[in-house]
Amino acid sequence: MPIVKLAKNIGFCAGVRRAMTIVEKTLEQRKTGIYSFGPVIHNTQVIKDLQDRNLMVARSVKGLPAGSTLILPSHGAPERILKSAAANRLKLVDVTCPNVSNLQNICKSLDKSGFDVIIIGDKAHPEVKALTGIAKKVHVIEKEPDIKKLDFSNKKIGIISQTTQNKDRFFDFVSKILKSNSLIKEVRIFNTICLDTARRQEEVKRLAKEVDVLLVIGSKFSANTKRLLNIGRKINNKTFLIESELSPVSRFIHKAGRVGLISGASAPDWLVKKIIKKIKGGV
Repeated sequence: MPIVKLAKNIGFCAGVRRAMTIVEKTLEQRKTGIYSFGPVIHNTQVIKDLQDRNLMVARSVKGLPAGSTLILPSHGAPERILKSAAANRLKLVDVTCPNVSNLQNICKSLDKSGFDVIIIGDKAHPEVKALTGIAKKVHVIEKEPDIKKLDFSNKKIGIISQTTQNKDRFFDFVSKILKSNSLIKEVRIFNTICLDTARRQEEVKRLAKEVDVLLVIGSKFSANTKRLLNIGRKINNKTFLIESELSPVSRFIHKAGRVGLISGASAPDWLVKKIIKKIKGGV
């Protein structure tokens, strides 16, 4: 049986735990007519469990019955959804992570002060999509070539980050933006990567060096989980994604003396325990 080394930060982060507590209370109190705008969190197993308890996942607000309950996801929702929900007389339950709400407020403040807003993040991620609807002049930088396409000469710019971005990548991109735009009028930089994300990224670097095999527990749809996976693989090529107890854990850890375990912020504690049990049981 291999030695299992657990990351200190594992299971739900505080923001996801808060969101799930609110969702579960809502399901207990209202029983029916409860929808979420897209997945509440990015974990397939958790969403399936919530659907089994009568939560319905809606991709659009249109057509939802008046008086229904609409849960806004932990990663935030565009303002157009709030307006549409009000027009359709839906009852809103907002479980947006406080870190994401803070990021949205910074974006609003920059826009109000006449700054071009630069978001370092994934263009297709719901958190970033919600931000793009807040500011008038907004630019999303996902990859390094995106930087060369933009000219901010004689402009005021504010640089923010998707809360689950790679910390090292964020600071690298900030440096490159400043180097390629020497005539910027004013710059404001906000490190809006959440503390839990930053801590897990540092932990995955440490664990990857200390173990033979590193298992990252979480969903392939989770941005922060994928980043942990990528960071781990740069250090230890035997880093694998584990989505559930049905994943081929025994094949991944075959002949490994030390196995490291870390999870994305939306991986539930019960899933982590199942994976540990599978490792120790040799199944």
